[in-house]
Amino acid sequence: MLYAGLIILLMIAGWLGRMFWIASGRLPDGERLAKCEQSSQWHDKEFANKEYTPQLTGDEGFLSQMWKFLFVKIENLKPSSAIPTAKHALKDIPRDQDVCVWLGHSSLYIQTQGVRFLFDPVLTSQLPVTLFMRPFKGADVYTPDDIPEVDYLIITHDHWDHLDYETVKALKPKVSQVVCSLGIGSHFEYWGYDPSRIHDMDWGDSIAVRDDMVLRCLPSRHFSGRLFGRNKTLWASYLIDGSQRIFISGDGGYDGRFAQFGAQYPDIVLAIMENGQYDAGWCHIHTMPDELPQAIDELSPKRVLTYHNSKYALANHTWNEPLDSIYEHAAGKSWQLLTPRIGELIHLREESQTFTKWW
Repeated sequence: MLYAGLIILLMIAGWLGRMFWIASGRLPDGERLAKCEQSSQWHDKEFANKEYTPQLTGDEGFLSQMWKFLFVKIENLKPSSAIPTAKHALKDIPRDQDVCVWLGHSSLYIQTQGVRFLFDPVLTSQLPVTLFMRPFKGADVYTPDDIPEVDYLIITHDHWDHLDYETVKALKPKVSQVVCSLGIGSHFEYWGYDPSRIHDMDWGDSIAVRDDMVLRCLPSRHFSGRLFGRNKTLWASYLIDGSQRIFISGDGGYDGRFAQFGAQYPDIVLAIMENGQYDAGWCHIHTMPDELPQAIDELSPKRVLTYHNSKYALANHTWNEPLDSIYEHAAGKSWQLLTPRIGELIHLREESQTFTKWW
């Protein structure tokens, strides 16, 4: 009996190991690695931020941080009841309707000028990822089946909460083009995507989506890596630069780029800004609550949606603290804070649209 149990445990461990290995993807090599090495962001065999960016700050090391995250109980770290949502049938939205839909955490569906964009979709809850990243009840209402055919699948960086193997595998028949920062295309090629449909971009690169729209890859201040090879792929923010400018921050700590973007790309109609999973122990790689209003002021958009919250507990703050903080700081600002529930439509051409404080 003991022998049979051991065999079963070994088989489960082997299965999990194989799943982790496949889901981790593949590091860039060959021509893709050569393109990484030609980037001005490549230093000492890895990518680096423009500013000095230690991943951990303060007195606590990695093991101390992990111990606190795994074993120290934090009141209200997760919601006590299901997250309220307003799931909308994305496939029923006419292409000529300009909308943005927050799908939870950092997953976004954006439709503008007849073009469909899908950012950082993490829409499954399967092993092995659920061993360390389990969604809040109600926050996982969207699945790959809900996604219509998309013109551009865009990845800001390759962390597990932004790039999910099971999701992108399921979406493969629906995706026309993949846009990602340098090196991430290796994951997609390993997972069976046609290399001719994958576009690895450096900071400052752009793609002509149509005659009157450009997708721009812009800097961020973060890091990358899955199971192996930290910082072997690049991280980025993006700007949909068409008749309406839409900025997507991706993950990253505060620096001078927001003022630069605001000056270079005025009249941003919607800024989608990271807000959550921060900590004083890693304050340079995620924007802190007191820095976020300043970053938005410098970017100077008309409207703001904050994301990277309300689906996973990946830091030590209460689940609703990011929303409470930006809600308080938005009072009296020149920009309007939007607070949609997961699945609620933001109409990009209706500036008078408002939302409730749902959390």
